[in-house]
Amino acid sequence: MTPYLVSKFEKATLSALIRESFDADFADIFSKPQVSYLFKYLKELGAEGVLLEPEYIDREFLEDFSNYYVKRFGNNGYICSRLHFFKCPISHKDMDDLLLGRPGATLTAEFLQENYLGFMVIKPLTKTFVGKTCLRVVGEPNLGPGVRKKIARRYDVSLFGIDLYVDSIAFQEQDKVVAACATTAVWTALHGFPGRDVRSVTSCSQITTTALDLEDSSGNGFPNHELSNEQIQRALDAEGLRYHTTQLRERSSDWFADYVAAHVDSNLPVILTGMVYGLNRAADKKWDVVARGGHAITLLGYDFRGGVRSIYMHDDRLGPYARAQIITLKKLLGRDTPPGMADTWVIAISKRSDSGVWEKKAHEFLLPEVSIALAAKKARLAYTYAYTTAKRINVEIDRWMSFLSRVLGIDNQPTSHTIRLVTVSEARQGVVAFDAASQLGNSLVKGVFQHVVDEKAVERWEQEKIKFLTSHIARWQWQIDFLWGDHRTFRILLDATDIPSGNAISGVFIFDLIYGRITLEAFKELMGKLDPPEQPHFYNAFLKSLKRRADDYAGNLQKKYGDLRAPNYLKDDEVSDTGEGKNRTMRSFYDPSEKRLRTLFSAISKDKYRNLIWAIGKDGILYVAEDITKPVILGHPSMTGLQPARIAGEMWCEYDGKKHTWYVNSESGRYSRDYSTPSVYLDNAIRKIASIFPTEKFVLGGKRPRAEEAPAESPVEDNRNIAPQPNLEG
Repeated sequence: MTPYLVSKFEKATLSALIRESFDADFADIFSKPQVSYLFKYLKELGAEGVLLEPEYIDREFLEDFSNYYVKRFGNNGYICSRLHFFKCPISHKDMDDLLLGRPGATLTAEFLQENYLGFMVIKPLTKTFVGKTCLRVVGEPNLGPGVRKKIARRYDVSLFGIDLYVDSIAFQEQDKVVAACATTAVWTALHGFPGRDVRSVTSCSQITTTALDLEDSSGNGFPNHELSNEQIQRALDAEGLRYHTTQLRERSSDWFADYVAAHVDSNLPVILTGMVYGLNRAADKKWDVVARGGHAITLLGYDFRGGVRSIYMHDDRLGPYARAQIITLKKLLGRDTPPGMADTWVIAISKRSDSGVWEKKAHEFLLPEVSIALAAKKARLAYTYAYTTAKRINVEIDRWMSFLSRVLGIDNQPTSHTIRLVTVSEARQGVVAFDAASQLGNSLVKGVFQHVVDEKAVERWEQEKIKFLTSHIARWQWQIDFLWGDHRTFRILLDATDIPSGNAISGVFIFDLIYGRITLEAFKELMGKLDPPEQPHFYNAFLKSLKRRADDYAGNLQKKYGDLRAPNYLKDDEVSDTGEGKNRTMRSFYDPSEKRLRTLFSAISKDKYRNLIWAIGKDGILYVAEDITKPVILGHPSMTGLQPARIAGEMWCEYDGKKHTWYVNSESGRYSRDYSTPSVYLDNAIRKIASIFPTEKFVLGGKRPRAEEAPAESPVEDNRNIAPQPNLEG
């Protein structure tokens, strides 16, 4: 037995190695469309070496063999071969040296991985021998949402104990016995679906058997020629997947392009079914359109650069990542377009030339009828709801930004959006890494319009970011990013697990602190102008979420008094075992007090060396207590009882012979030390304190000496025997 064969990568040697795997006519292999396509594909990847693994057990073909071929009298067995392709020359000596572990071997496992282009399984079938094929993606797979993307996953490969891998999506030729093109499309989609182990994907024979398991289906499962759309859905049901089916003839080409981009950007393959028509030039140079029958493909990529909308698909009649264009029949056929079909859009399919370049003229086109988009089991809302929501919001954004551009004399930019289905962790990952601090100092000012990104705006944004990241929301979300020109302005998350009649807006996040914020603020004037109910979008839910965002009490407290902070450290004497604060002088205030603060804390108000401590609680409550320093120091946590609080500090009273004045600062080492703009929160806190004690005067104060810092002759009251005072307020 030959353990392996290596050769220079050429079409003739490629065909010869395939022939080595089984007894087939050389000419049939050489002229096979899939072999021709794969050769050109690998040429574009720069293939130079190929290695034949003569005996290979392919799990999926083994299942197909056991389900059908084992009963065939003249079967060729279940053992396959596998071809491996490299971007470097391979020799037997170099491979032997590597496998034998000889010192100074030219080849290394790392070098092989760097040059590994993928593999192709050769099945022991005379006509349809192209089995599971995984080849490296040509070109840069991802250039950004709405620009270019190809779905690919990692496939681990063991070549004689050498660990290799390739990023791809598995392709195979249609097996006309145990599978049809639709079965192969389902198989490819399962390989492309994220989160599924590629080693456990169901075989084509099992997909066909499951698809035919319908009450109105024939029991004669094999050979199988085609599956209906209902049978495709039945196969996906058996896989435990959710899918969303769309009748495409009701949709525009623009909608379809956005649809493809949204799903591919979400790493979700789409099965596309329709009728294929061949194109031939007649003697009079007119296009002759010939119907060739129903077909199914799997969409795995797109490229929308340069005004050309190309898609990439696994087409079992051609090969992996075959390119086609979304185009109108008028542009494709010109004057030969049938009457009334000029605006009908189709998928125009081209071939690769011998040089590897895609031919400009299509040789056939697919008239799409139905798309079946795979989704996670809990993702109930189809793409349509995200799309219609985004389009409805964009109408108002476009109107507002056009007006703003005229008023401010700035260039008006086109509005757009991108849509992806993501997990909540993916949505948050893109936000965690984003920092708006670089926008500090940006401004958009003209006349009465003043919008400046100052420290207060940045801190407010930081609070909103933390809320966005920490809110409890569903795992699956439609992520919609809105853009004004190149500016990504804001994002909304649409709960994909919700129902069409729900309020699916999960969160709103601002990227651009000028354009994003003024865009959202513009919607305030539309709060009372809701769309009629029963619309196929969540525009009304979006407006209501902005209103909740503006009217939210907790958000208002956060804006006025800062984020909640747990005390950054505790002392053993400050909090009891039950979690209660040990400062028995604490009083809490919700509303204006009937008594003056000087009356409630008379001893403190008469001693200029003694302070009060205060804090704004999580519900806006005002805590006030004596700053006890003997026999132990009882700080702010002894008053709040370990509860989170906002801005906090000290108060003391001074008498100038005519009037008493309370001085207030934010010198709390436990709560207030890490705010970016503490002065803003302190000003608001002083106003709140003054509203609770309206007959007294409160002003901003500096840092005060503690009671233990008082001169020796100063009378300082011993606090060891303080009796608890009744809490008259709150």
